[in-house]
Amino acid sequence: MINEHMSNERTFLSWIRTGIGIMVFGFVIVKFSLFVNQLPSTFFKDSTIPKNGLTIFIGISLVLTGAITILLSYWKYRQVHRLLQRGEYLYSTMLLTILTVVIFLMSIIIITYLIVAAYPFTFLEI
Repeated sequence: MINEHMSNERTFLSWIRTGIGIMVFGFVIVKFSLFVNQLPSTFFKDSTIPKNGLTIFIGISLVLTGAITILLSYWKYRQVHRLLQRGEYLYSTMLLTILTVVIFLMSIIIITYLIVAAYPFTFLEI
């Protein structure tokens, strides 16, 4: 019985580390975006730096996703703890599925943004 509780705690701590990692990544995106937007344009004579707030939105969304991951992991930890004490634990992958889908969607948004930022669409004039 003690091994199950310890395993539950290790899983909780792993999710906490994952949530913190997601938050740090979002923070870095926001800070780097602010840094790039504050550089003088003289350093970038041949290129244009997009001045939109999409990277800030993506970064804040990642920080929010990390915070929600931490909250949901605590909720799951408490739920499993109660079920283990009653001897009624049933394995469920619902939380894992939800978090995986959210993080995957955030990844698709980031990849799309990076592609659009690297290769801006230009329309040919006829």
